[in-house]
Amino acid sequence: MSLPSAAGARWPALPGALAAVAALGAAFTFVPWLHAHGLYLREAVMERGVAGEWWRLFTAMWVHLGWRHWLANLLAAAGLLLLIGREARAGAMLAVLFASGVAAQLMLCRVPSVAWYGGLSGALHGLALWGGLRLLSGGGASRAIGVALCLGVLVKTWLEQSWLAPVVFDAQWGFGVVRAAHAAGAAAGLALWLLQEWWRRRPGQPFA
Repeated sequence: MSLPSAAGARWPALPGALAAVAALGAAFTFVPWLHAHGLYLREAVMERGVAGEWWRLFTAMWVHLGWRHWLANLLAAAGLLLLIGREARAGAMLAVLFASGVAAQLMLCRVPSVAWYGGLSGALHGLALWGGLRLLSGGGASRAIGVALCLGVLVKTWLEQSWLAPVVFDAQWGFGVVRAAHAAGAAAGLALWLLQEWWRRRPGQPFA
C-alpha cells in the first residue's frame, strides 16, 4: 500500500485553514459589535491599567476597514498558505499567523503614534518570512519560492522605513497604513523561525 504524498496529506487541511481565516476576518469586519470591540484602540488597551481591554491585542488582526481591505488580506493569506503549504502543515501556518499577529500588536503598544489598528498585514508579513525560511529547507521550486519570499519581505520592510514613519496615509485605501505593523510582523516571523530551529536542533533531538 502506497503512502499519500506530503502535498496530498496536507491539501484537505488547507481549505479549512483558509476558511477559518476568512470566517474570523468576516465576523470581526462585518458584524458591528465585533468590529467595535475587536479593533485595537491604544487608549482602551494602555490607559486603563488592569481594567484595560487587553483582548483587543488578540482580535485586532481580524478587524478590517471594509470589504476591499478584508478581501485583499484574504487573497494574500490564500497565496501564502498555498505556497508555504509545500513544506509546512496548515496547523503550523495558522499558529504562526496568529502568533505573528499578536506579537506585532504587542510591539505596536510601544509606538505611541499608532492610536488604533486593524488588519492582518502584520501577521501576513510574519507568516511570509517564516514560510520563506521554512521553504529554504526544501528543494527545487520550494527553495526558489523561499528565496523570493524572504527577499520580498526584507526589501519591502527596508523600503517602507517604518522606523521613520510608522503610519503613512494611503489615498488609494483611504486610511493610514501602519507600516510599523509590517516590520513588527516580519520580526516576529523571524523570531518564531529561530525558536523553531533551536527547538529542533536541541541535543538529543532527531534532526530532520
